[in-house]
Amino acid sequence: MGNYHSASNNRKNVNRKKIHPPVVKPVNLINEQNRNSKYILPDFTEISRLQMQHYLFRHVFDGNYSAPGVDEILKTGGKILDVGCGPGTWILELASEYSRAEFYGEIKPRNTTFIRANILDGLPFENCTFDYVHIGFLGTSFTEEEWKTIVIPEIIRVTKPNCWIELYEADGFALNCGPCYRQIINCIQEELAKKDIDAKVATKFKDWLLLESNLENIHEEIRKQPVGQFGGRLASLMEENNDCFFQTMDTSLIVNLGINSKEFEEMLQTIHDEYNKYKTYINFHRIYAQKFI
Repeated sequence: MGNYHSASNNRKNVNRKKIHPPVVKPVNLINEQNRNSKYILPDFTEISRLQMQHYLFRHVFDGNYSAPGVDEILKTGGKILDVGCGPGTWILELASEYSRAEFYGEIKPRNTTFIRANILDGLPFENCTFDYVHIGFLGTSFTEEEWKTIVIPEIIRVTKPNCWIELYEADGFALNCGPCYRQIINCIQEELAKKDIDAKVATKFKDWLLLESNLENIHEEIRKQPVGQFGGRLASLMEENNDCFFQTMDTSLIVNLGINSKEFEEMLQTIHDEYNKYKTYINFHRIYAQKFI
């Protein structure tokens, strides 16, 4: 690995004029829908939103990763694992830019291999296989117990000594939100709670990593992301992301809120007004840690 550089030096500058993601043709995800999955959104309708969320995180954090030393790993040809890569946006970007590195995910450019596996059954790799392990947007996929006893130990197990793991997720609760937005968020929280999932899992990652005896140099970066037209381009994209999320969940939200479709649409319109009135924002979290030698 290279020397320990600051995260800001390791991240590639991003052209902030290019906010919206490029048009990507729908892809047939390698993994089949798991009927026992706790994930509350269907795969195929989630593709566009996950791509949008990826670009939001990349711009908010000025790059695709924050852990120090990852630049050197990518340039010299390290092995990279992207756990739960979904439509593959993150891995495709890096695989195209760093041809010497070897990536493992679900979409297959020339230097990428796909593996279909359920991390809850154990990752199909030997101990100490990867130079960098990346996992994100899976906060609502696992219970707290699964995160602490299976998911985090597994990504540590397959990481090489002196190398890095990185987790990222948006906080499940907005701040400075209006009453309609709060009502919908509370409804989603109740739906997740039925599956023993905590919507605020992003706020717990660092504490869980601190409990692991074989990790050091644990750092968390938090970025405040406004939602709504008042906050500029990224905030408008975040508003669009929320819209997509709520529309995808419309059937269950309508039932749980006890309203009809027209009332739901009116509620969403009110939420748009609330963003600007209350100056709503959401915290984005990135947490990275180094495995002991």
